[in-house]
Amino acid sequence: MQTYKQERFYSFRADANALGGFLKEPFEKTIPTLAPVSLPAVGGFATARSGAFNLDEVVSCSCAYSLVTGRESKSEDAISTLATAVVEDLNILEVVTAKRIVAQVAVTIPKKGERRISLAGSRIEGLRLAGRDSEPKLNSALNQRDRGNDGHELPLTWKTVQQAGQSQAENLMGRFEGRRGAEWAKSRHGWMTKSFATPPAEGDPVLCSLVDGFEGSGSKDSSGHIVEIPGFGRIILMELLVSRDSVQLVSIRAELGCPVQGVVTGPTPAVSGGGGGTEN
Repeated sequence: MQTYKQERFYSFRADANALGGFLKEPFEKTIPTLAPVSLPAVGGFATARSGAFNLDEVVSCSCAYSLVTGRESKSEDAISTLATAVVEDLNILEVVTAKRIVAQVAVTIPKKGERRISLAGSRIEGLRLAGRDSEPKLNSALNQRDRGNDGHELPLTWKTVQQAGQSQAENLMGRFEGRRGAEWAKSRHGWMTKSFATPPAEGDPVLCSLVDGFEGSGSKDSSGHIVEIPGFGRIILMELLVSRDSVQLVSIRAELGCPVQGVVTGPTPAVSGGGGGTEN
């Protein structure tokens, strides 16, 4: 699982899809996975595209596409992998709409040093929730990187994500306290708080979001990156899950809790893989 010229053994793994999910009510139906693509273990390049899609007026989009690529960079002496997924004109029950959603994960593994993560390019354009413009406010710890002595932006690491996720979880617990959904929030994010009995150890999975709320008035029903829409359900934006060997970004997750029930996920790229040693 390595190329003829590769100096280090490395098995690539990256995949992406633009839309998918399932419905439970008023009928059971799978939402077809749009533009699914997977990277060969040796690296390379792959892409997929889907045209206009409409599932019974429940969820639709005008187009969707994804790509994955991986290679060994001689100039950087590193393994580089990129996964991207995009959907345009997303519409979920006329309640959640977005002009364009881009989810992009790039991971660089140098021969020496710590894995570097980049989410550059990830964004949600023209988001409207329940008829209101809702511009996401980005998490500064994950989107406005400090610069090192050489002037280059410092990369995201497991520790950066862990710290951001812990801060977000503490805020979420406070916002949900005494509200409907408090137990759900605790089960989903409580393990990321300082008070949790066994906090994540280095390399364990950690959870956070690129979104910290909304600009301006935003949505009055939001708790950070989670929005409760009465009569519709719950929206979760730009959740990032990072572990020792993998990075996954789920740009939008709609948990439908109205006469139509089910779960819809938007563009989702993921990068993992591993290896080591050198060729003889």
